[in-house]
Amino acid sequence: MGTSLVATLLVISGFDPLAWVVACIGVAILVMLVVGFIIYRTPRFRQDTMAPWAMTFIGIMSLGTAWTNLTDNLTYILVGFWIGAPACLAVYANQLRGFQGPPNFAWGLALVGPIMASNTAATTHVKGGGDIYWILGVCCMVASIGAAYPLFARVYVAAWRRKVDLSGPNAATAWIPLGVVGQTVSAVDLLFGKDAELIVGTVLLIAAIPMIAFAMWHFYPAVARWARYSPSWWASTFPTGTISVGSHHLAEVWNLEWLTIIATALPALLVLHWLLCVTRCTFWVVYER
Repeated sequence: MGTSLVATLLVISGFDPLAWVVACIGVAILVMLVVGFIIYRTPRFRQDTMAPWAMTFIGIMSLGTAWTNLTDNLTYILVGFWIGAPACLAVYANQLRGFQGPPNFAWGLALVGPIMASNTAATTHVKGGGDIYWILGVCCMVASIGAAYPLFARVYVAAWRRKVDLSGPNAATAWIPLGVVGQTVSAVDLLFGKDAELIVGTVLLIAAIPMIAFAMWHFYPAVARWARYSPSWWASTFPTGTISVGSHHLAEVWNLEWLTIIATALPALLVLHWLLCVTRCTFWVVYER
């Protein structure tokens, strides 16, 4: 997820040569995941493993979008959408059947998938994919917002009561709710235009400020302690990127210099998180595995 979004943001920022490199890394990661699953057949498609499945299918859509942005070839985003979106909806439906264990932010990953599908469908529509993609985008957005926002509100309340485990690598999951916030801003812009984005984006931007502070409060001390590696580390990448994209859209609508500066700086935060995850993963493979 995060790797593909880094590529997209590099394209937006005008760093196409570097974006090509990162997009190729994204393809390599996808190939490794597919080969790894064929060999080890894990994780199984169970309710308690919906989070990694959601990350994978969101990543497929994000990768397709990145390659379309790089090449202007609509085929990539279409392939990503028609593989990732139905799979994300299956994960979404399976997760809604029940949640295992104590409250945690990873519960919401399966519910974030449809908002990524909404953005992908909306982008396809904007690029000339047909009105059906607008309809699909709206339906997916409603599905995600209707489930993800109440779920994350519940988990935040549990976290306030110190009933959520945010120790070690789990600290990175505090970024997850920002994923649906950033994606909502982008989806509203693509589906309903700048006026709607101005209203919705303003409300969500205000809500995102304490959410970002909360995530930083838990994540950066865990990084400083060099918390043990797990795939949870990567939860800090994609949400940071979606907030970057959402802020970029809002900066264009508001035409405010200070917000433009923030929107320009946020991709650097995504790259920092991505590099931290790559470094921690490499350290684990070389020295700890």
